[in-house]
Amino acid sequence: MLKKLMHSTKWRFILCVIVTNLLSISVTMFVWLPMSRNLFPVGNVLAPYIPMGIATLVAIPISSAISLHSAKPIQDMVEATKSISKGDFSVRVSEEWEGDIGELLHSFNQMTAELGSTELMRNDFINIFSHEFKTPIVSIRGFARRLRSGNLTQQQREEYLQFIAEESERLSRLANSVLLIAKYENQTLIADQTEYDLDEQIRTCILRMESQWSERNIVFDVDLPKLPYRSNAEMMDHVWGNLIGNAIKYSHDNGKIYISARRDESFVTVWIRDEGIGIKPEHIRHIFDKFYQEDTAHASEGNGLGLALVRRIIELSKGEISVESQENHGTVFIVRLPLQQS
Repeated sequence: MLKKLMHSTKWRFILCVIVTNLLSISVTMFVWLPMSRNLFPVGNVLAPYIPMGIATLVAIPISSAISLHSAKPIQDMVEATKSISKGDFSVRVSEEWEGDIGELLHSFNQMTAELGSTELMRNDFINIFSHEFKTPIVSIRGFARRLRSGNLTQQQREEYLQFIAEESERLSRLANSVLLIAKYENQTLIADQTEYDLDEQIRTCILRMESQWSERNIVFDVDLPKLPYRSNAEMMDHVWGNLIGNAIKYSHDNGKIYISARRDESFVTVWIRDEGIGIKPEHIRHIFDKFYQEDTAHASEGNGLGLALVRRIIELSKGEISVESQENHGTVFIVRLPLQQS
């Protein structure tokens, strides 16, 4: 596109020179020549054409100035593009122009800002991803070496084996989550859609996690009407599993979790609310980011991919997810899904 614009700018200069000269010729032929017959002697043949030469000499610098001025925003974009190709995403072009050129320059700056943001996110993702995988691998290697060293009591062996099993499970969950994220991010449509009851899927998910909430004496208050729904049941199971799992994880012992839903002609809306520790205001806008964990010490189990996976699945479903939270008073996730899937 820029090449075409530069090409048109070059010809704009030529066109400007031609138009200016044609104008000067027209003025000379139809205005100056008739007047010159009365102003100059009959034998002075060159005199009538002097204005034409002067007009031509004046037209060239004027045309050059106009062309260079109009080409400046394109030249600025070309220089900025060269900087971007070298990895400098901080470059910006002036947006002082109006009309289509102004919109083009504004869009160019927006594109550059988005590229910079994407590059920063990519670097952060790689760094965090490397750290998340490295940590359990280092732990497994360390405990395995201790087991090989000998001179250990039976209790120590059992403890080290338990650590290895836990870190291996953590690594497996992380790998599965990364594979799911990669799969769904490269997916544009939901395949294998079937008709099923969304309310039954949520109840089944609660029962599947009974070992997590029953031992902490957490109670569920469920208000789910019959919700016939069409989608990929396996994908949606990840949504409820992660949201309900988070509600359990961040609830207090002897706490209560509320799950309700409503359906209208076009949408089904599900609320999942806990009375747990809540989310700090500065963390709310990041909770759907990959590998983001409010608990930076990793005191609680998780890898920071669950909510990123939830958001991607809901995006594929053409739905919406929002969160409301108050620190030490609990959190509510609101999922809104269209009933018609394509």
